Amino acid sequence: MSVTSTSLVQTFLASGSLPLSRSIRHVQAMLSRADYNACDLADHLRMDPTLTARVMCVANSAFFCRQPCSAIDEAVNRLGTVQLTRIFSQVLARSAMMQPLRAYGLMADSIWRRAVFAAVGAEMAAGRSGEDRSAAYMLGLLHQVGMLVVDSLWVKQGRTERFRLVDFERECSADEKALCGFDQATLGAELLRQLNFPATVVAPINRQYGQPFSPMERALYVGRLVRACAYETPTLNPNEEVLREFDLTSTDRLEAFLADVREESQSLMRAA
Repeated sequence: MSVTSTSLVQTFLASGSLPLSRSIRHVQAMLSRADYNACDLADHLRMDPTLTARVMCVANSAFFCRQPCSAIDEAVNRLGTVQLTRIFSQVLARSAMMQPLRAYGLMADSIWRRAVFAAVGAEMAAGRSGEDRSAAYMLGLLHQVGMLVVDSLWVKQGRTERFRLVDFERECSADEKALCGFDQATLGAELLRQLNFPATVVAPINRQYGQPFSPMERALYVGRLVRACAYETPTLNPNEEVLREFDLTSTDRLEAFLADVREESQSLMRAA
């Protein structure tokens, strides 16, 4: 019997290795329906204090709050589908990144910093091209979530040799495929699909190691690139066409962009 990405992710989720996955799956399924009932969603959120706290915090932030919001159903109506999906992505990513990834030699705080850096980079890139900044942020935040599935298999099989980062384009995909037949991009996309995230999130994450064609794939490419520049030392040979699109072809402009991403990322991490 051949092992599929679907079965690997199903086993991973069934193991309880991903906190909040059941609740996230349920609320994402609600949000994916065009006629979702805000009252039903609010009722479900009341059963999950972590999600409720985060939704209420954002609803009462300076950006959304004209007057204090004290009820979860009011918060749901105030924020809308796009903001709620972004909140659930943040909660999922933060809860998922509480443990080290031993196969990759990464501690939990390092994983989170990388995710936020890529998220801000993708968001800023999307802003430059007039694309959906919130969607790009989610892509950057979740683009390495497949590493959780790979790491669980690495531990289960009793492996000790850490994965090798080959270069920016492929990262650790060769070792990932040698372990389980799939790279983390494929498994991450399947994980998000099973958690009911929209295809607009799933598809670019699945294609992150391929040629970036769509606007969101290109925004994610920039997010990955600035993450690699900031935290890793891979062999970099960036896609010149993508860099031209975002006006990042010169070293000075790329470094200035990187500085802006670093400043915004640090601000977000202090507030988290």
